[in-house]
Amino acid sequence: MRTHSRCIFLGLILALPALTACTTAAWYESVRQSAEDHCRKQAPGAVNDCLSRVNKTRYDTYEQERASQK
Repeated sequence: MRTHSRCIFLGLILALPALTACTTAAWYESVRQSAEDHCRKQAPGAVNDCLSRVNKTRYDTYEQERASQK
């Protein structure tokens, strides 16, 4: 059941750009926020571990880092 929920969650995240007319920055923030929300629904002992894996980088910083790697 837990794996099924993760697959649905991942599918929704991947489908989000196709379903909305968001800017890249808005999409990035939405995915990041969804991941944080998903972490907060975990068992109490797993919340902090999950949140530590979520990318908390602001979009502008992320974009600069991504552009510098090209």
